[in-house]
Amino acid sequence: VLFFAQAQNLDEILKNHYDAVGQEKLAKLKSLTFSGKVLQGGMELPFNMYTARPLKFRMDITVQGQKIIQAYDGENVWYINPMMGTMDPQDMSPDQLKDMKKQADMDGDLYNYEKKGSTLELVGTEDFEGTEVYKLKLTDKEGDITYYFMDSETFVIIKTTAKRMVQGTEIETESLLSNYQMIDGVAFPFSISSGSNGQMMV
Repeated sequence: VLFFAQAQNLDEILKNHYDAVGQEKLAKLKSLTFSGKVLQGGMELPFNMYTARPLKFRMDITVQGQKIIQAYDGENVWYINPMMGTMDPQDMSPDQLKDMKKQADMDGDLYNYEKKGSTLELVGTEDFEGTEVYKLKLTDKEGDITYYFMDSETFVIIKTTAKRMVQGTEIETESLLSNYQMIDGVAFPFSISSGSNGQMMV
């Protein structure tokens, strides 16, 4: 109770977060390229991910020698999965389109959230595995809710949780972000563990 009485307000928390992650420098970048490995089911799956302004995204992931591609050009979203027996681009569902738009936003959901039609509130503080975190609740213009858990000392996001409707079924997703490193003045998490309904992958 004493801590929360001294806690910063939402605007101060966001300012500290933007300073910590280098949001001002990130906002000036026109594109980003990431590469790494997804660890799933005991396999290492190499990937390359590209984002560019405004709202363009592509992910190439190699599975058993075959390249699976997901892409969004700002209007259309499609994927190619040769493991399904065709090299032709396939349309994604409206739920996948929503998810792809979020991934294509280089700045993230929190930055300029009001201009994006979202609302944001500071729920309070919690303990997450020994770390005091601010819990932020973001509701986007379509009514989807995402919770952000921000380290109260470093002001980086270390966890997110969300509930999404996927093909008529509510799916609860969780991501854990760690090993932040500064690249040209911008902080990126080099380790992300994500999963849904309790099943996690790195």
